[in-house]
Amino acid sequence: MSDLPPLVPAPPVPAGVDPQEWANNLSEPSNYGGEAADRSREELVPAPGGVVLARFREILLQTDELDWADKTLAGLSHKALWRDDETEASISLIRFRKGSGIPLRHSHASNQFMFCLSGRYTYVPTGLTLTSGSFYWNPKGSLHGPTLAEEESVLLEIYDGPHYPTQPQWYTDPADAH
Repeated sequence: MSDLPPLVPAPPVPAGVDPQEWANNLSEPSNYGGEAADRSREELVPAPGGVVLARFREILLQTDELDWADKTLAGLSHKALWRDDETEASISLIRFRKGSGIPLRHSHASNQFMFCLSGRYTYVPTGLTLTSGSFYWNPKGSLHGPTLAEEESVLLEIYDGPHYPTQPQWYTDPADAH
């Protein structure tokens, strides 16, 4: 339990909402991580195996107020927004500096979805290029890459399960592969 950020107090009851309903208006217990969860745990619930789950309300996160965290691959940083620690599904903002990218062909252990918010991010072998407004789906197990950010690129990246079957060699920190 000490590894979890502190609990947040329940927000005030909104006008027109029954106080009893508001008191009980929390999510099912879950094992979520990322900035949104870390800033929003209202209640902890013990679960089998010594796991501690949390309960949440609806959450709003202003991503421009979050710092970019560098990964061990030069030019790549992220803002971890949400993660289900049980399934390893996640949602992050990722930023590639101009000239950076993923250096090798690889596949993922789940579906990868990306929405390009800004920039030009190219899959070199195929020439497929994400630009502002592009949606990209890389199905589980499909080889792709290497990639190149032709200009600084910011992408919303979603995985519906674990990112990689094994830690990619371009990361020296195992946490970067999550």
